[in-house]
Amino acid sequence: MRVHSTVDVAHKHLTKVDPSALAHARNRLAETGFARLGFLLPHRVKRMLAAEALGLLDHHRQWGELLPEGEGGARQRVDLTEQQVSAHAACIPGVYDCEALRRNLSVIAAEPVLSRTDEHRYTVSRLHHDDAPGQWHWDDYAFALILVVECPPLADGGFVQTVAHTRRDWDHADVYRTLTRNPIQSWELHPGDMYLLRTDTTLHRVHPFVNGRRTTVAMSFTAVHAAEGLLTRRE
Repeated sequence: MRVHSTVDVAHKHLTKVDPSALAHARNRLAETGFARLGFLLPHRVKRMLAAEALGLLDHHRQWGELLPEGEGGARQRVDLTEQQVSAHAACIPGVYDCEALRRNLSVIAAEPVLSRTDEHRYTVSRLHHDDAPGQWHWDDYAFALILVVECPPLADGGFVQTVAHTRRDWDHADVYRTLTRNPIQSWELHPGDMYLLRTDTTLHRVHPFVNGRRTTVAMSFTAVHAAEGLLTRRE
């Protein structure tokens, strides 16, 4: 499927999403800070996004193997930046820029979901089982839309854990207090799953896993209040 065709298929699908599915996702996000959105894009579009991500990582692995010994390795965690993705891919940027996507996400979030204006709008990431485990954290943007490309089976870990309706602590000094005073929810995921996470008020992490790897395409968005808060912090 060609790039323009993929983005066009995504756009047409996004203009016809079932309102009841959006309403259910909105309720889940409001309640838990996490909403499964497998319905938001058709399977063939998600397959194309996944294939593009895997192709990028294969190229990155090859580049890494050409580096002198000690200056990189295929087993290290990989986080491809927006600049790297946009230089070698088109479907991921095309879907991110789709206005119909933001409209649907805005319905689910019950507030305007906005494109980021910096160079961190989308990333492709790969985490191996022997990498440093993910730490509990909040993000400095409001929403993350995640496509799971690869993940270990539940028995090996690698699922997502969240604590909803928490207050973002910029220094992360109160993470343990937050964990002991609020319920932790865990979410089993499979390749092809897509979910929306309220990243600025939902404490979250990927649980450590003992085998395999976790590969994702992440698209991040902001909101009016989140952008204002970040500006205030920077000032």
